[in-house]
Amino acid sequence: MINTCASRQGVKTWSMPVVGLALAAILSVACGLQKVNPPSESNSGGAGGQAPGSGGQTTSSGGQTGGSGGQNTASGGQTTASGGQTTSSGGQTTASGGQTTSSGGQTTASGGRTSGSGGVTTSSGGVTTASGGVTTASGGQTTASGGIVAKGGNSGGAGASGTGGSGGASGAGVTINGKFVPKEKAVVIIHFGHSNMRGQASTPTSLKSYFYNTEDGLWSYKSTFTLAKEPTAPEGTITLAGPGMAMLHSARAAVTSTSDVQFISVGYGQGSATTVDYQKSGTYYPIFMKWAGQLKGNVTFGAIVIMLGITDGEHLAASLVPAFPDRVAQIVSDIRADLGEPNLPVLFCDYEQNATGTLAPTGSVGVVMMPLVRSLPGKISNLVLVPTDSIEMQDDHHFDMQGQKDWAARVISLMQSNNWFPWK
Repeated sequence: MINTCASRQGVKTWSMPVVGLALAAILSVACGLQKVNPPSESNSGGAGGQAPGSGGQTTSSGGQTGGSGGQNTASGGQTTASGGQTTSSGGQTTASGGQTTSSGGQTTASGGRTSGSGGVTTSSGGVTTASGGVTTASGGQTTASGGIVAKGGNSGGAGASGTGGSGGASGAGVTINGKFVPKEKAVVIIHFGHSNMRGQASTPTSLKSYFYNTEDGLWSYKSTFTLAKEPTAPEGTITLAGPGMAMLHSARAAVTSTSDVQFISVGYGQGSATTVDYQKSGTYYPIFMKWAGQLKGNVTFGAIVIMLGITDGEHLAASLVPAFPDRVAQIVSDIRADLGEPNLPVLFCDYEQNATGTLAPTGSVGVVMMPLVRSLPGKISNLVLVPTDSIEMQDDHHFDMQGQKDWAARVISLMQSNNWFPWK
């Protein structure tokens, strides 16, 4: 059978005009010779183009479909007119009504939008950018004016309350020494406990400058900001060294040399104090929590660091000792609730492994308290024990300066390994 489209040149040699004309008309339709309009510029995308929808357009490669009326974001950016905007390579097209982007980023409504390949999906107020697209849960990251405020963990973990994005983001912050510090870059470590937290260290003298010399960017807060030095968790007029300054130094060492993150100590220590004394209804909770509460909403709380345990076994009635884990759990719960930080990490001092006498792990206090201390990670979320193995001691259970420095370094290292230290 002869293909009539391929044989059109032969048709012209027929001698029957009427038949020839009729057949030519049929061939015009069969061979697709009808007129085709060229694509309109306003509706054609680049690679991976777009097709107009009802009142909007759909991008390729996982792009965005604008419904009738389009999508509105915060003012300050670019608004497209009715008919929208077309980008190439999986770009973005807004529907009638256009789209406005905010300064330095995009803010979407609850439920958000999906961009093209490598884009962004928002979910209930959160935005996370990542190659291929990532969706954050409620309470995730929100872009604003080019920065990021994180609330709800790091790398999938429930950890510190935030990180500094490029340029900062939330608008909240504190003024330290006459300079405004964005919330994302003002990182607070809350630390409290017994005499080891207050500090008993005075040797080796070669480390005194590490504990007593001030350094810009390391601060203590007790209703006002001052450059930090020991004692950072003072009891009365005692000026011996505890772990506070060593934690600030270790935190600073964990970021780049050009980092402008400010690390802040909110500390309190009391010799022989127990978990009973640190309950919300007790003597000392209102002291350090008053200072922490003054900063709430304007700083990033990085962690709670606690030194308690050995004193419960030494100073409480035997009938009260078994409830030690429950009291710790309640103290942590109260702090988190009062600060609005339900996932705030806790670094708790393990039982002092190099203690001696009745306080030794095999002594009358140690055999009771060490199992109770080691039960805490299974009872309290986001709590880890900070090891005390090989920590240098000054007496039967107090760390010397080298011991405090080494122990504080373990605090920051554990924060890093648990994805609780996002600062760079």
